[in-house]
Amino acid sequence: MESLDNYYNELCELIYNITLDKNGWFNFSKRLLDVLDVSYVHIQAIDFTYNVLSYSNGVGIFPLENYAAAELDYLRYPIEADPRWGKFLDPNRRGWYQCHTHVTDEFVQQSDLYQKILLPFNLRYVATHELVWDEKLCVFFSISTSEQRQPLNAQELAFLDRLMPHLKRVMLVKRDLYEFSIDNIVGYNLIDKLSQPIILLNLSGQIVHYNQAADQLLKDNNHIQTKYNKLILPNDDQAKLSDHLYKIEEIFRYKREQLNSCKDFDFSIINSDLKFTLSLLASEKEMSFFGIRPLVMLSFKKNVSHLSKDKRSTQYLLPNEDLRQKYKLSKRELELCHFFVNGKNLKQIGQQMGLKPSSIRSYLKNIFIKMQCRSQAELIHCLIAYSTAP
Repeated sequence: MESLDNYYNELCELIYNITLDKNGWFNFSKRLLDVLDVSYVHIQAIDFTYNVLSYSNGVGIFPLENYAAAELDYLRYPIEADPRWGKFLDPNRRGWYQCHTHVTDEFVQQSDLYQKILLPFNLRYVATHELVWDEKLCVFFSISTSEQRQPLNAQELAFLDRLMPHLKRVMLVKRDLYEFSIDNIVGYNLIDKLSQPIILLNLSGQIVHYNQAADQLLKDNNHIQTKYNKLILPNDDQAKLSDHLYKIEEIFRYKREQLNSCKDFDFSIINSDLKFTLSLLASEKEMSFFGIRPLVMLSFKKNVSHLSKDKRSTQYLLPNEDLRQKYKLSKRELELCHFFVNGKNLKQIGQQMGLKPSSIRSYLKNIFIKMQCRSQAELIHCLIAYSTAP
C-alpha cells in the first residue's frame, strides 16, 4: 500500500481551496474517499443556542441522490436512537471518537436506524473529530467505513491528525456558514416592527425568533403553543406542518429546481379562526452553500373563509402620501404596491397597469432599493405593516 504521506501536500491544497471554490468541500472529500478507501466523508455542525443540527454536507461512494432520502429520514429519528451522539458530545472526551468502542454488533442487528439507513450505505463505523467547539457551536468532521472495511486504524488517524490543523483554520474562516445568525435572517429587523404575528422556525420545527405580536398571540390563543422551544399545533395540523418542513428540506437540499413550489404555503388551523402562510427564507448565502438548513417564516392572520363574499373582498389600503414622502415612491410605484399588497402576482399587475414584464421588474427593483427590501416576501410584509383595511 502506498504511503499516505504521499498525499499530504495534495490534500492540504484541496483543503485551502474550500474557502475559494464553492465545490471545494466536495473536491477535498472525494479525494479523501479514494485515498483512505472509505465510504463517507461528512461535515456537520450543531448550534448549541438552538440545540439543532444546523449544517450537514456529506460526500460518499454512491451518487448524491442515493443519500438524499436516507439523510432526511435520519433527521426524523430521535437523538436517543443513535448512541454515538452521547459519546461524541461528552465534554470529557478527547481526540478522535470511534463508535466501535461501544456500538456492538448485537445493537446494530436490533437497531432500526442501522438496518434501514446506515448499513445499506456502508456506514457501519465512524471516526469523528471536532473542528470548532465552543459554547455556541460545534463543527465536526466524520469518516465512515463499512463492515468489510473495518474502522480506521492508528496509522490512518495519525495521518488525519496532520490534516486537522489546516481543516480547523478553514472552518474558523467559514464559521458563520455553520451557525444560525439573527443578522443573516432575511428581513429580521423588519419582522420585529410588524404588527402582524411572525414566527421564524428552523426545519426541525423549533422556534428561532418571534416578534411581539406573535408573543401575544401565543399567550392568547389555545390552538398554538410552545413546548421545549418547539411550535405545537393541533395533532393533524402538527403532522401537516412536519411533513411540509420535511418536503422543504428535501427540495432545498436535493431538488433546487423545484424550490418555487415550496416558497409559500397556506395553513388553516383546524377549529380556529387562525391561519398562517409559511414562507421559505433563503438568502444568497443559503443558496450558495450546500448543507445549510434554511429558516421558514410563519405569518399569522385571521381565517376569514367563513365571512361573506363582500367582506372577503376587503382590500388593504396604503397611505400613499406617507409612502411618497418617506420613500420617494412615484405614482406608478405606489400603484404597483397597491396591487402587490392585495395579492396580485407580477403577471396580473402587468395586465392591470398595461406594462410589459420588463417594466414591472424595473419598477419593482426601484421599490426594493427605495424601501430597502431584499425580497418580495420582505416587501409584502413591509407594505402590510403600513396598510389598513377599511
